[in-house]
Amino acid sequence: MSSLIKIGVLDEQEVVHFGLRACFSVLSDMVVTGVHFRTDSALHAIEQGDIDLLLMDPVLKHQSGPDFIRSLRIRYSELRILVFLTDPCAATVNILLSAGVHGIVGKRQPLGDCVQAIRMLTAGQHYCGPDMAAVEASIMSSAAAGPHNPEAMLLSLPTLSVREREVLRLCIGGLTVTCIAERFGRSLKTVSTQKQAAYRKLGLKSDMDLFRRLALYGH
Repeated sequence: MSSLIKIGVLDEQEVVHFGLRACFSVLSDMVVTGVHFRTDSALHAIEQGDIDLLLMDPVLKHQSGPDFIRSLRIRYSELRILVFLTDPCAATVNILLSAGVHGIVGKRQPLGDCVQAIRMLTAGQHYCGPDMAAVEASIMSSAAAGPHNPEAMLLSLPTLSVREREVLRLCIGGLTVTCIAERFGRSLKTVSTQKQAAYRKLGLKSDMDLFRRLALYGH
C-alpha cells in the first residue's frame, strides 16, 4: 500500500458518505477515493486498484454482507476490511469475524476511533471497538450454553487471529494446506504455521481432533 491510504465506503445511506468524506478530508494520510451504494460498484473500484481499505456496513440490500466479505478475502488478500456496526450483537460479530473482517467499529463510537482503526488495519493490525469485549464474552458463553452451528462455535474463539480463523474455516471446508496456500498466494510454511497456531489455541493436535470437536459441538 502507498503512504496515502485509499478508502472506499460501501453504505446505503448518503449521510454516511457525506460525513465520512468530511471527516477524512482534513487528514493528510488518507483519502476517500469513492463512495458506493452497491457491492458491484465497490467491487469495480477494488478491481481497478482504487481501494486499499473498504469501510462498509455489512447490511446490504442485494447481497449477503458476510458472503461478500468472504469473496473479497478470497480474491483480494491485500484488501483490508473495516465494518461499521450500528448494534454490535454477539451473533453479528461472530458471523463477521468468521467471514474474515479485519476490524469492527461501532457507528456510535467517535469518528476518531474509526480513524485509529483504519491506521491500525493498514499497519497490519486488527481492531475491535471497546464495546466488542463484552460481545466476545457473550459469544463464548453462548457457545458453551447450547446447540449452535458447530463451525461458528469453533471459529468464535476471540484469541484466534483473522488469518488463523480463515485457514481453519477452509480446513473445515475440506481444503488442504496446499490448496489454501495457492488460493491466497501464501507459502506452505505460512499457512501451516497459521493452522498449527489455531490448533494450539483450540487444544487440538490433528485434523481428526478438529472433526471430533465439530461433531461434539453438533450434539
